[in-house]
Amino acid sequence: MKTFSGLIKYFKDPHGRKIQKLKERYQELDELSDVAVKIGDASAYRSLQSEMREVFFDYLTAVVVDSIYHLVPHVLIIWLISMVVPVISIPIINRQVSIFVAYLMAYLAYYVGKAIIKSIKSKLGHKLGLLGFTVSENKITN
Repeated sequence: MKTFSGLIKYFKDPHGRKIQKLKERYQELDELSDVAVKIGDASAYRSLQSEMREVFFDYLTAVVVDSIYHLVPHVLIIWLISMVVPVISIPIINRQVSIFVAYLMAYLAYYVGKAIIKSIKSKLGHKLGLLGFTVSENKITN
């Protein structure tokens, strides 16, 4: 079961660990570069800046590849839906839109709605706290 869970995590975020390592390495090199500036070591600074550029470009490459991995399922979904239903009619305005536009609008509406609901929940939770209600967290302690 653990291997299946690990496989799911890998497919959900295949480059996450690599991106995180590159980001941490870049931050470490940046801190070392600041130290080199403070002590006035120009050759160490140039060397660190060179390595920082390499790490940064590796980081950008990993982010782009990761973005492509996240984009591919959406392209496949649009392609499969467009084979069945190429256009959708909107009855209120009597227009037809392509499935690509409809999918994009539904995707954006989902995330905008999710953000609005999160905002409302946080404001409502804050107001309920002012009225004397408390939000309980179920934690198991041993």
